[in-house]
Amino acid sequence: MVNNKTIDARILSRMFLAGAKNLEAKKEWINELNVFPVPDGDTGTNMSLTVLAAAREVEKSQSLKIGDVAKLASNGSLRGARGNSGVISSQLIRGFSKGLDGISQAGVRELAAAGRRGVETAYKAVMKPKEGTILTVAKGVADKTVEVGRKTDDLEVIIRGAIEYGDEVLNRTPEMLPILKQAGVVDSGGQGLMQVLKGAFDVFLGKEVDFTVEQPVASPAQTAGSKAEADIRFGYCTEFIIMLEKEYTAQTEKEFKAYLESIGDSIVVVSDEDIVKVHVHTNDPGLAIQKALTYGSLTKMKIDNMREEHQERL
Repeated sequence: MVNNKTIDARILSRMFLAGAKNLEAKKEWINELNVFPVPDGDTGTNMSLTVLAAAREVEKSQSLKIGDVAKLASNGSLRGARGNSGVISSQLIRGFSKGLDGISQAGVRELAAAGRRGVETAYKAVMKPKEGTILTVAKGVADKTVEVGRKTDDLEVIIRGAIEYGDEVLNRTPEMLPILKQAGVVDSGGQGLMQVLKGAFDVFLGKEVDFTVEQPVASPAQTAGSKAEADIRFGYCTEFIIMLEKEYTAQTEKEFKAYLESIGDSIVVVSDEDIVKVHVHTNDPGLAIQKALTYGSLTKMKIDNMREEHQERL
């Protein structure tokens, strides 16, 4: 049984791995819940690829510092981030890692502060944050961690309370986003986050982890995609990483985001040292690419036709 007051580098590594594996096992179920921001049925896949990229980096760690493990997870998740939900997930991890920077092990105070920083970082990364999404669920989990942490330093009690409250918030997402209510589903990104946390918590408890795919009882999720109205205004999910070759200031980023907003939506732009991760839904991916090339060279390019994906789901 693990020490219930602190988490060290070894435990955090195993928690990341278990969270990634649990999400991988549930990804098809989460895909079926995907109706927002567009019903293209890939939230589970995208989040899974993102968190697995973080886990692969964590596996390489020989460090005894929890902050080093979190930084590896952050770097891996940003470079491996796929889709809207994946980029947001990478920012939750990035903020979390910054909150643990330089720390050897973490107790409730450090974990609560890191969780809050993760939420702040993710909200800042999204051009127009929407409530009823993964952001709302993450905020609920972080707030409950702080709240319960004021009463006890037992991490089992704190994490259990945060996960239970996260599920409550997740179940309220259809009241916040009409498209979810119309389809009869909870937010897919929020569900993905909860599966990561539950997998991680099982390892913290010392459980033998079973990664059997969990199917919701009597869930309308199988028809979520067909119930959601496919009003896909911008048809191509476009993402890439810019490897910077010139100065990229806060003003440059502001101008770049404004340009992307003029040609699309669902914009997430994140700069980290010498790279910039870009996600945008647009009808002309070439314009986004041309603009990005003025800042540097591109890698990890991916363009998906979301209208076609939606039809395939139907």
